[in-house]
Amino acid sequence: MRADAQSFDRLAEGYDRLGELNRNHLVQSWLERQLPPAGGRALDLGCGTGRDAVLLAGRFRHVDAIDLSDSMIALARARRSRPNISYRQADLHDAGDVGSYDFVFSAMTLHHVPDLYAALSHVRTLLAPGGHIALMDVYVPSVRTPQWVTRRMIDRVLPLRPRLHALAAWQLAMNLARQHGDPATAWEIYRLQTRRPWLDHRVSDRFFTSDDLERCCQSLFPGYRLDVLGGARGIGLTWDSPGP
Repeated sequence: MRADAQSFDRLAEGYDRLGELNRNHLVQSWLERQLPPAGGRALDLGCGTGRDAVLLAGRFRHVDAIDLSDSMIALARARRSRPNISYRQADLHDAGDVGSYDFVFSAMTLHHVPDLYAALSHVRTLLAPGGHIALMDVYVPSVRTPQWVTRRMIDRVLPLRPRLHALAAWQLAMNLARQHGDPATAWEIYRLQTRRPWLDHRVSDRFFTSDDLERCCQSLFPGYRLDVLGGARGIGLTWDSPGP
């Protein structure tokens, strides 16, 4: 995962600014539905610049927030410090204490791990009895729908970087077309999404398939739940560990 961390190191400022301009309300609303009114210890895996860690800190007595990128952790400490948040640079597999967390959360981190099963196995060990897991990511559908076939054909003909530029241009058009849209904000989002550090990071993404995820869950998380979020590719995994 170190190569992924290095790509994040180079875009930490832009990543944080994009998070401010292009807030993912879907992640926040889904996370809020998973949170208890109050709790003891929570863990944010792949915390980035700390936006979700702050949300967790409002519900839990203490939050450990880890990320592999030094630059992300530095920004989180500088901009989103809280008395009950401990930010730490660490790999997912080195995170936390076994059986010590009431709540383990992660957003858009699992697709960076080289071994999905090993990562999820470790996450499971971190939960205290009766604890709750809420993990969100993006996956590749396993079912070959007509849309999937069309996308695969485009992928083979058009390299990823031009496709990412086209996607950013499409989002720019959508942002400009929205009623009361702010052209300056829309343009800044486009510029950040098409800068070389951001594109260098995006081309390194390796998303797992829905079958990969379900095989892991069936083995590790009996009684798990998968929620489809924001269309066909966003997914949320929730699971409660057995009580004491």
